[in-house]
Amino acid sequence: MNNTKSVSSSSKGQSGPARGTGDQLHAPGGTVNQSKGHGNHFPGAIFNGPVNIGTGQQPILPRDCWRLLAFPEMDSRFNDIDAAAIGTCNWVSQHKVYMRWAASNRGLLWIQGKPGCGKSTLLQYILSHFGETANAGEEALTLSFFFHGRGTELQRTPLGLFRSLLYQLRDVPDALSDVVDTFQQRCETVGKHNEKWQWHLQELQKFFGSSLQRALKTRPIWLFVDALDECGRVEAKDLADFFKLVLKGLPSAKLKDFHICFTCRHYPNLVLDGVFELCVEKENGADISTFVEGKLSSFRKRTSSTLPDLIMKRANGVFLWASLVVTQVLDLELEGAGLKHMEHVILSVPEELNALYFDLVQKMPSNSGKLIQWICFAMRPLSLDELRWAMLVEADNTARSLHECEATGDYPSDDEGMKRRVQALTRGLAEVTTDTKVVQFIHQSVKEFFASKGLSALSGAISLAAPNTSSRADFAGMAHCQISRTCIRYLKMSEITGIAIHSGDGWTSTFPLLSYATMSWVAHAKQSEKMGISQDDLLEYFAWPSEALVQIWVRVYNSLEIYSDECPPGKTTMLHIVSRHGLIGVVQIILRSANQLQKDIDAKDESGRTALSYAAENGHESVVMQLLGAGKVGIRGWAKAILWTLLKQGVNVDAEDVYGRTPLLFAAKNGHEAIVSLLLEKRANVNAPDGGGGTPISWAAQNGHKAIVQLLLGRGANVNGEFLHGRAPLSWAAEAGHEAIVKLLLDNGADIDARDIYGSSPLGYAARYGHNAIVKLLLENSAKIHAEDMVRRTPLWYAVVNGHIAVVKLLLENGANAETRYGHYGQTALCCAALNGHEGVVQLLLERNVNVNVMDTEGRTPLLQASWNGYEFIVKLLLESSANVDIQDNLGRTPLFRATEEGHEAIVKLLLQKGANINLQATSGQTPLLLATGKGHKGIVKLLLEKGANINTQSSLPGIDRPLSSYPSPLARSK
Repeated sequence: MNNTKSVSSSSKGQSGPARGTGDQLHAPGGTVNQSKGHGNHFPGAIFNGPVNIGTGQQPILPRDCWRLLAFPEMDSRFNDIDAAAIGTCNWVSQHKVYMRWAASNRGLLWIQGKPGCGKSTLLQYILSHFGETANAGEEALTLSFFFHGRGTELQRTPLGLFRSLLYQLRDVPDALSDVVDTFQQRCETVGKHNEKWQWHLQELQKFFGSSLQRALKTRPIWLFVDALDECGRVEAKDLADFFKLVLKGLPSAKLKDFHICFTCRHYPNLVLDGVFELCVEKENGADISTFVEGKLSSFRKRTSSTLPDLIMKRANGVFLWASLVVTQVLDLELEGAGLKHMEHVILSVPEELNALYFDLVQKMPSNSGKLIQWICFAMRPLSLDELRWAMLVEADNTARSLHECEATGDYPSDDEGMKRRVQALTRGLAEVTTDTKVVQFIHQSVKEFFASKGLSALSGAISLAAPNTSSRADFAGMAHCQISRTCIRYLKMSEITGIAIHSGDGWTSTFPLLSYATMSWVAHAKQSEKMGISQDDLLEYFAWPSEALVQIWVRVYNSLEIYSDECPPGKTTMLHIVSRHGLIGVVQIILRSANQLQKDIDAKDESGRTALSYAAENGHESVVMQLLGAGKVGIRGWAKAILWTLLKQGVNVDAEDVYGRTPLLFAAKNGHEAIVSLLLEKRANVNAPDGGGGTPISWAAQNGHKAIVQLLLGRGANVNGEFLHGRAPLSWAAEAGHEAIVKLLLDNGADIDARDIYGSSPLGYAARYGHNAIVKLLLENSAKIHAEDMVRRTPLWYAVVNGHIAVVKLLLENGANAETRYGHYGQTALCCAALNGHEGVVQLLLERNVNVNVMDTEGRTPLLQASWNGYEFIVKLLLESSANVDIQDNLGRTPLFRATEEGHEAIVKLLLQKGANINLQATSGQTPLLLATGKGHKGIVKLLLEKGANINTQSSLPGIDRPLSSYPSPLARSK
C-alpha cells in the first residue's frame, strides 16, 4: 500500500468532485468558497466544472488541480523502504498503547525511537497490514506521507506533505471544493500554475484543515506520517503542534473518527501532552533477533557459533547497526575468516552509530571523498548516470571535452558496474534505489554524519571526538564550491557549447549531468558563500569579461526549463547573476573594472531587468555574507552594499522592466525595508505604477509590510492609488487580513468605500475572507454595510456563502438585512447558508427569526436545498423551526423528492417523521417511491412502503411503468 493506493483501496465514495449541476459563482478578483451543492445557484462560472481562460483556451477541470498537487516522488520513499523481515513488526497491532490509540475516536500516536531502530519499516508494516488494526473498518480512508531527508525538496518539506495529503483526499466528494475553486480562479485571473503562481504552505495547511472536516462528515480517516524529524527541527515541532491543534479543533460530534500517527526521533523535543507514545527500541528486541537469525541461519547451522547472539546483544535496539554488522560478518565469511577473527571484529565495532560510521570512514579508499561529497551536498538525489559524469569531470582539470574526460577517467559505463563502485567507495553506506536508479545514503543518520563531521574525518582533518569547529563549515562550504565549479566546467565542455545553438530535445539523455549542472551551479555557489568561501574565482571560470559562457548557460537553461522561476532571461550578464544572488565579492570586482572594460552596469536583460532591480527584489534576506576580505558585513549590510555601489555608479533608480516594475516596487513588495529606505533617499518615484496599475504601496499593503507602508506614506505615496482591477491599497489590505495596515491607511485618509472595477468594497473583501477584526474596524469607521458590487452582492452575502459565523453576526448586529435577495435566483441569506452547508450560519439566522420558508425564483426553499444536498443537521434545524415539508418548487419537487433522488436515507426518515406528503407528484408525474425505485435506493423504498406510499402511481415520462413492476425484490413481493 502506498500513499495513493491507500486512498483508492479503501475509497467507497463517489469518484470526483462536487456534483453541482448548475451555474455557480467565481467572484472576479478573489476566491469565493461556496456553492458545494446542486442547483442553479449563482450566475457565473460553473463550480468545480470547466473554466475557460480567455478565448480559445482549454477548459480547466478539477483533475488539472489534482495533477498539480501531486508530484512524481510522492510514493518513492514508501516504496524504497525494505519490507519488514518475515516474523517481525507483527507485535504492534497487539501492543496495548497502539490498541488504546486505535480504539479512541480522536487520537494522536507518536512512534518514537533512536535513529536506525526501524521506525519507518514499522510504519510501512502498519500501512501494509492496516486491516489488522482494531477499529479500522471497511469505509476507513488512510492518508500517508513518508518524509525523506535525502530526497527532493518536496519529499523533505511540509509543502510536499500537504500537497500529497490533499491529493489523496481527491476522491472524497466535496472535500477539495475550496482548493479546486481557488485553483480555477487563479488560473483564470493570474495564469497557469508553475508559470505565474505556486502553492504556498500556509494556504495548503488551511485547505487541509477545511478539506479534512468535509471528508470526516462521511469517512473515518487515519493519517500516517513518517520521519517527522527529517523535515527539519523547527518544521517538525510546528507540524506536531499543527496535528495536535487539528485534533483539538474538530467538533466532538457530527464527524467520523480521526486518528493521526507519526514517527519521529526522540529529538527534537516535542511537547505533546496527552498523546499516545510508543518507543520502538524498547519493543524491537525480538524483531532484531528474528532478523539476525534469518540472515545468519545457515552460518549458525554450520558453525554452531554464538556470533548471532553477540550481534543481537550489542545492537541495543538499533536495527541499522545490526544490519551493517551482519553484512560485515557475511563478507568476512566469504573471505574465509575464522570465528575468532569475526568475533574480534564484532567486538571492535562501536555500538553507537556515528562511531560505527567513523570506523567505516577510516577504511574508505582515498577517492571516496568526491563521491560522498556529491551524494551529501547535491541539491537533489542524483542518478547513477549523473553521478558517473560528476565523478569524471574535475573542477580544476584542463580537459576541453567530455570525450577527453571519459578517456582519462576510470568509472564503469554500465549501471551494475557503477553500482558496485558506489558500494565499494562508500563501504556500503550508500545505495542505489531499484526503480529510479538514484544514489542515496542508506539512512538519514549517515547523511547527518557526513554533513557534520564525516567529510572532514574522511580527509583526516578532524577526529570523531573533536569539538564543533569552523573547519566543519569550511568543509561543507568547499564541497559546495567544488560542486559548483564542476558544474561550470561541464557546461564549458565542447560538446555542450556546440549544442547550445540548437533545440534542447534529447539533450538530457545524451548529456546526463546537463540539467543538474545548468540549474544548480548558482545554488551551490550561494551555499558556499553563505559558509564563508569566496566566490571571486567565478569570473575566471566564466572567462569574464567575456559573456559567451553566460549566454550559453542562458540558452541551455531556457531550452530545458523555461518556466522555472530561476530561469535567466536572454541578455543576462554576469553582473545580473551575481547581483540577483548576492555574491557581493564578485559584484565589487565587476564594478571596479566596469569603466575600464566599458561594461554597462545599467544594462537590461530581455525582461527589462537591471542589476539594481534584481538586488532590490532579493534584498538582504537571500544570502548572508560572513567574511568579505578584511571586513565583516552583517546580515543586512551585504545587500545594501551592493545597492549603494550600484547607485554610486549612476544607475537609473527608476529603471522599469517590461512589466513596468521598478526596483522600489520589488523591494516594497518583498518586504525589504532597508532597501526601500535607501531607494527613497535616492528619490525613487514613490508612486510609479507597474503595467497593471500597482504601486509600491499597493504591493506593500497586500503583502502585510506595515513599516514599508509607513515609509512610503511619509514620502508622499498616494493612499488611494489604484491597482490591478482598480483596487486601492485599503482593498488589498482588507482582503489579506492586515488589520494594522488597514488602520494605518484609514488614519492617512484612505477612502473607506473605494470600489474596484467589480464594485467590491474593502468591507466586502474583509467579509468574504472572514476577517472579523477588520470588518469591525471598517464598520466603526462608517463603512457602508449595504454596499453592493456589480452583481448586487453585499458583504453579508459573502460572509454567509463562505460560512464566516462571527462576521455574519457582526454584520447583522450592525443592521445588515438578512432578508435581502441576491443574484438571478433571488436567494436570501438563509437560502445561501442552507445550500452551502453552513450549520452555524443557519442557526444564527434562525435565531433572528428570518423567513424559514422563503423561496427563490425557482421555488426552492432552504429545506429543499439542505435536503437535496444531504445536510442532515441543517434539515433538523429547519424542521425544528417549523419549515414546511411539502412546499414544491417550480417543477413540483418537494424536499422529500429531492432527498429521495440523492439517496439521503436519514433525511428521508426525518421528513417522513414530520409528516411529509408521501405521494405528492412532481410535474413529471414522478413520486418519491417511483424515483427511489428507479434509482435503486432500497432502504428508502422500504421506508416509503412502510408509510403507505401508493404503488400504482405512474409517471407521465415515457418508459416509466408502475414503481414495483421493475422491482422484483423480496421486499416488493412481500407488499
